[in-house]
Amino acid sequence: MEIHNMFTLYQQLERINQTYSNWKGYVKYRKVLYLKGVVKPTVISPEYIIKITYIQGEKPKIYVLSPNLEIHPKKEKLPHIWFDTGSLCLDLNEYNIKSDLLAESIIVWVTWWLYYYEIWLQTGRWVAKGTHPDKW
Repeated sequence: MEIHNMFTLYQQLERINQTYSNWKGYVKYRKVLYLKGVVKPTVISPEYIIKITYIQGEKPKIYVLSPNLEIHPKKEKLPHIWFDTGSLCLDLNEYNIKSDLLAESIIVWVTWWLYYYEIWLQTGRWVAKGTHPDKW
């Protein structure tokens, strides 16, 4: 892996600061970028507080801190959540760690994930594409 071709954590944070006034972050030990921000997928949606942990060269881990995500009454678990970490499962195969900025990919995708989650919560159907959409 050629880290010198990637955006640095500081460049990632700078772009987030330039793009979003409701996101804050910091770099720890020059290895991990911690972000916290607010996402509101629609005008009638609640404000979701999101935490992202990103180690350069790895897929980011994304958590909804509040409000607590609910489970549809006819379902047993949340859709598109990594069972081992509780992180949101996004279509990360489209994410090019070497050329994409978190501000232009992951934060946007979190907004879409929450949009589809709200539809799922009402209908019980996950209508977004994914690697296993029929499962939900």
